Amino acid sequence: MTHVDVTGSGSPLVLIHGLATTRSIWRHAAPRLAATRQVVTLDVPGFGSSRPVGRGFDLEVVAGRVAEDLRAGGVPEPYDLVGHSMGAAVALMLAAREPEAVRSLVLVSPAGLRPTPLAAAAVLGIVAELYIPVRRRASVLASWSWGRRLLMAGGVADGAALAPPVVRELVGASRGARRIGPALSAVASADLRDILATLPVPVGAVWGRSDRVIPPGGVQTVRRLRPDAVCEVIDGVGHISMVEQPDAFVDALERVLVAVS
Repeated sequence: MTHVDVTGSGSPLVLIHGLATTRSIWRHAAPRLAATRQVVTLDVPGFGSSRPVGRGFDLEVVAGRVAEDLRAGGVPEPYDLVGHSMGAAVALMLAAREPEAVRSLVLVSPAGLRPTPLAAAAVLGIVAELYIPVRRRASVLASWSWGRRLLMAGGVADGAALAPPVVRELVGASRGARRIGPALSAVASADLRDILATLPVPVGAVWGRSDRVIPPGGVQTVRRLRPDAVCEVIDGVGHISMVEQPDAFVDALERVLVAVS
């Protein structure tokens, strides 16, 4: 079963996290969102408290399991659906499979729109399997500004700007992740552009201007594929804007949700 948490009341908003983390990635932004909405956060199958589905990480199968478990958990439909990075690829597949369940889709620094060759994607998965546990064991370095920059290199605009407990939480969230390599390989090689172009639900996107994992030039890809898409780019943040600047992220997300509704 997919582990799901629900807070607040009102129009349902489902948030799907990215690679090597859990639903905890949203905890800095969720309280503000839950002031006016029913906020649903979940652990993607193979991460956090959710058991894997299948041997690897098949995006369509994972998306199907998430959709089934949201329905089984009584989450009202249609819901607004937000996915970050890997979670955006899962969310896009879910919306394609279950368009009647999704009121709108917002992609946050999404994977799946710039495919990497299969061989290179496989290598990326292997490297991630080796690197992420090493980084987790080095979490003691979060006590120093240089250590936070090192631990969060590439992921945020400035790791030193994050509090030590936040960095430790981010690094430690990969504990228990059982599908890091297969998931990274799957989303890195996925080409979801045709699905996005033909998706029969309103679409928005939120990006960090300093994102070095999935550069914000991808906004142009979204706009080309979906001229109707509403896009926001947040200054001063990298790949995990919902942690780096939660208030700016919530403001941008709310503007997009209002515009696409």
